[in-house]
Amino acid sequence: MTSLHDIIDSTLQNKDVVMKQLDIGVLRVSGLDSKKFLQGQTTCDMNKLSQDNGLYGAICSIKGRIISSFYIVQNNDDVLMVMAKDLVEKTLLHLKKYAVFFKTELVDEQDNFTVYTKLAARNIEANSNAASNIFATTQDRETITLTVSNEPLEVQWLITPAHKTAIEEKNQELAALAVLAARPLINLEQSETILPQWLNMQSTGGISFTKGCYTGQEIVARMQYKGKSKKQLTLATWQGNLDSTKDIVDGQGKNIGQIFAATHFQETNYAQVILNIDPSDAEKLLLDNQEITLLPLPYSLDSKK
Repeated sequence: MTSLHDIIDSTLQNKDVVMKQLDIGVLRVSGLDSKKFLQGQTTCDMNKLSQDNGLYGAICSIKGRIISSFYIVQNNDDVLMVMAKDLVEKTLLHLKKYAVFFKTELVDEQDNFTVYTKLAARNIEANSNAASNIFATTQDRETITLTVSNEPLEVQWLITPAHKTAIEEKNQELAALAVLAARPLINLEQSETILPQWLNMQSTGGISFTKGCYTGQEIVARMQYKGKSKKQLTLATWQGNLDSTKDIVDGQGKNIGQIFAATHFQETNYAQVILNIDPSDAEKLLLDNQEITLLPLPYSLDSKK
């Protein structure tokens, strides 16, 4: 199986990459009860959020399906939830139903913040924390830097006020490599169709199984401990133009998965795939009548309690 590091080293070639994320928005949660309120609505443990440590998590429906997934940082006394821009309004309306019982305020900050992706060769010193449930956060003047991944490359998000002088973009075409971190966010079309475990969130710091109750917790916990679904996120690659909206099938034409997100660099395509079977059982994967190649994940699928 092709090494992720070989792909990144040969493609990135130690270049710095900075690209504005036009599809990412920000929801601000403020007030004395903000963390207490979100503790009962999110899969992550809000008690671990601080100025230095961000979180990855999801808001679920009572059926355990993800309404929105996010990265979350603390901004002074407020909390910023960074998610797909087309989910900010839906998330705000959903949370407002519960926020009336807390001293908290929800504000759509889509027009007030700009988010950039920054990629660099992996930070070897940080590799020991690659699978950590905590996401390092630094604040320099007005910009918040959130390290989303250290493995197989360093992926950072720069969250900056929209009025600030624009950050210089560099080598934007290489930002496609960020998909290989395999810690995705869902968009509006995918909302309420996916369980957190299908995105490997139990292994990437997105779910706490010790924090207590939250909306959808019973379903998420049952899925974890009874293991009824084999669905999981994996990575794949192929050459040329294929219809990524089609199902992935095996050699007998049986549906075994779908493309979750796909991107490309030159003629090479990289994708996050939700498989319905264990990847080790996949002898052949076909998309649009062409065989595609599985890539290794940058983390273990061992559960993080």
